[in-house]
Amino acid sequence: MKTRISLILAILCLACFESFAQSYTIQGKTGDSLNNATLEHASVTLVRASDSVLSAFTRAKADGSFILHPDSAGKFIIMISFPGMADYVDVVKLDNSSLDLGFIPMVSKTHLLQELVVKQQIAAIKVKGDTTEYMADSFSVRENATVEELLKKLPGIQVNKNGEIVAQGEKVEKILVDGEEFFADDPAVVTKNLQARSVEKVQVFDKKSDQAEFTGIDDGQKTKTINLQLKEDKKKGYFGKLAAGGGTDQYFENQGMLNAFKGKRKLSVFGIMSNTDKIGLGWQDAEKYGGENNSYEFTDDGSMISYRNSDDDDGFESWGGTYNGQGLPKVWTGGMHYSNKWHQDDYHLGSNYRYAKQNLETEGNTLTEYTLPNSRYFSNEHRNIFSSGQRHNIDGLFEWKIDSTSNLKLTVNGGYKETKSSSLYNSESLTSDGDTLNTGNRHITNDASSKNESAELLYRKKFAKKGRTLSIDANERYKESSGTGFLNTLNRFYLPGGGFADSIIDQRKINNSNNFTLNGKVTYTEPLSKVAFLELNYALVVDNSKAEKNSYDKTPGGEYTDSALNQLYSSNYAFDVLQHTGGTNLRFVFKNYNFSFGGSVSNARFKQTNLAADTIYHRSFERNYTNFFPRANFTYSFSKQKSFRLYYSGSTNQPTIDQIQPLRNNTDPLNIPIGNPGLKQEFRQMIRASYNSYKILTNQYFWSSVAFNTINNAISRAETISPLGSRTYQYVNVQGNYNAWGYAGYGFKLKKLNLDLGVHLSTNLSHVNNFVNGEKNASNNNSYSGGLEVRYDKENKMSFSFSPGITYNDNKSTISTYTTSYWTSNNEFELTYQLPKKFEIGTSANWYIRQKTAVFDQNNNMLRWNAYIGKKLLKKDNLEIRLSVFDILNQNAGFSRFAQSNYITQDNYNTIRRYGMLGIIWNFTHTPAGTPAAADSPMMIIK
Repeated sequence: MKTRISLILAILCLACFESFAQSYTIQGKTGDSLNNATLEHASVTLVRASDSVLSAFTRAKADGSFILHPDSAGKFIIMISFPGMADYVDVVKLDNSSLDLGFIPMVSKTHLLQELVVKQQIAAIKVKGDTTEYMADSFSVRENATVEELLKKLPGIQVNKNGEIVAQGEKVEKILVDGEEFFADDPAVVTKNLQARSVEKVQVFDKKSDQAEFTGIDDGQKTKTINLQLKEDKKKGYFGKLAAGGGTDQYFENQGMLNAFKGKRKLSVFGIMSNTDKIGLGWQDAEKYGGENNSYEFTDDGSMISYRNSDDDDGFESWGGTYNGQGLPKVWTGGMHYSNKWHQDDYHLGSNYRYAKQNLETEGNTLTEYTLPNSRYFSNEHRNIFSSGQRHNIDGLFEWKIDSTSNLKLTVNGGYKETKSSSLYNSESLTSDGDTLNTGNRHITNDASSKNESAELLYRKKFAKKGRTLSIDANERYKESSGTGFLNTLNRFYLPGGGFADSIIDQRKINNSNNFTLNGKVTYTEPLSKVAFLELNYALVVDNSKAEKNSYDKTPGGEYTDSALNQLYSSNYAFDVLQHTGGTNLRFVFKNYNFSFGGSVSNARFKQTNLAADTIYHRSFERNYTNFFPRANFTYSFSKQKSFRLYYSGSTNQPTIDQIQPLRNNTDPLNIPIGNPGLKQEFRQMIRASYNSYKILTNQYFWSSVAFNTINNAISRAETISPLGSRTYQYVNVQGNYNAWGYAGYGFKLKKLNLDLGVHLSTNLSHVNNFVNGEKNASNNNSYSGGLEVRYDKENKMSFSFSPGITYNDNKSTISTYTTSYWTSNNEFELTYQLPKKFEIGTSANWYIRQKTAVFDQNNNMLRWNAYIGKKLLKKDNLEIRLSVFDILNQNAGFSRFAQSNYITQDNYNTIRRYGMLGIIWNFTHTPAGTPAAADSPMMIIK
């Protein structure tokens, strides 16, 4: 084994030495020979003739001389440009390490009669307004690479191990294909299966809301989006990917995707079967599968939305639909996409169907340190969980352009989910001196199902006067869920004077909930002048929720009957909301800058009804709120590549039904939440500023963003910890909470070494107030991160990237002198090298370093090292056989550490360890006869 590792390292070292051993130069001098004048700052561009990729760029010195540093020998196209002069284009060949072109005369356009000059379109990156556009073929990736591999090559874009994408410092929320959602709930299906060579352009932009795009009046709502624009020849015929692999320890991964495109018609199907981490469940699936708790939030324009929150996971919603590296998964998933446009795009139809099933076995251990006034205690819990879930989901879109001034859009969505789980927990709580406070054993089982549907109808009308529009939007949502399970616990509490007391629970749990939302909104815009626009809107929201959670004790006869209903741990609650909102917004649009300000006023009536009998609470409780939601934003564009933005908004956040429901949840008898019917809404104020710049020719970028958020009546916790280590908590309103975050990234290219370099810094600051045993506590949980990125590509030879990063965490609470501060480091390395006979080797490594603390004193450092060797077959290299080894050193270990309020917790869990895999990958493409392939590099003839 050591000999094999040494051989691989030797090959990699030789590859790196070979790549830097030789440098190349092309030099010359240019000038206006007719007028005997030098051409200082003339642009000199060098493009590889084989693939039209930019190789080098410079500007002429005062005497007209220039020196270029290409990354290799070969054939190139050189182009020299200067204002008023005709472009000079020629083909040059560099055989040795240097080439002197001598004097190159330039000719004035006025003396050029009917000459044709060929100009190469070589801009790898373009900035068009708010859109950054990457020409895909200008960035070298290995043959048959995926879109995910392409995205990793693009400056300013990062893709983490979970497939989440960050562009210009912001998380990408949508991935479109030719402007359309494509398997919308699973972007990983697109990024991991679509071929990079199918993409012509990658466009990154802040997608405005549908209303803002229609009216042209920015409402401040933006979503970071990536659009993959396909090549024309990929829109005819079919293409796809098939991959099959089997490995040691019964590991397997099989996947396939077929795309059949014809003009604007798209038909795609995919399927995945796997028990590795390549399961294709995307990072947005949580929104489709996720938690069952109601939550309400007012958007920036004052309208209210309802969403789901799993803040208080009670063990009865065990499958969130995603795999985040915890446990051992088995996945079966598949889907179909169809979309088409016809009659000059007047009609647009689109639909997605998705099926997913996942079995997950998780074993782990959680150590938590709780800080109390002048003391601490510790909880250590071991768990074994098996969960199984499956769901069906279908969505559809129909859009009709009635005429040039109006359109109608209908969207529908429906889904069904089933989950089963069985969870075993063993725990103990200790004092700081090591004395045992309590021990516990829990067994939770659950069988649950849920279904949901939604529909939205949107009508828009433009009037004759430019800027005058009318929009009418109506939508409804309904979701219901039901579940039944059993809770069996035995907790032993050790008494201060000696001895112990046991607490035994044997209950059946039945949970039923439903939510219905009806929302209507009317928006009218009116131009006041060529630069000023007024928007008026009114919205009506009806949102009704009900949650019934019953606990039945076991009778002496061994049954769970209605007569054995436990009133203390049961609740039947309704939460109804009726809201009226009116708002206005005034926007001014100028050439280089625009700004807007406005707000909304709403009246919201909240009615809480306790439907359970024999309760100490009032059966009905109503509250009315009048809210004002101010907002303003300002954008200044210094140039197409440089801009500054400032944004402010106010919004409210409503308590969830679980937070207000008068229920004691004893799923974990050592941590019991109690609902608070008197909980008030939060009011949040947020200010955000960002500055972005990009220099295309030098590939230099700088992106930065900062935000600060204050919260009035913040929803926090009041905790009571008994001397025996049991904890009860209730949500309460507090003042003084705030959080802030910031990000900055800078990158550039060293042309002589063909290196892309980048550095990024970020911080997250959180100040949270809560109460512990009646004493006010203020905690600061802050993190500071920084990292570097180095990338090198040598076409058809090798590529590597190295990304070291470090994070420092600082956690303090005012109720105690104890602090917990620690640093972690994550260092990623990746290299591929092309060998003769179409062989390829590659390796990647992730080195995690975690600082030990007084409490978390285990060694959690690890080096996860992967490697592969592949052989390409067939004429177009579209078939590959690959032998891979994952986690060669068998060090992969699940780990996470998290701090909040007055506690910090560390989680260790099982995850996928070392295995080998032999796989075959086939990338196939079929273009109908007579269909020309997309040009490798577009040419333009200029007279």
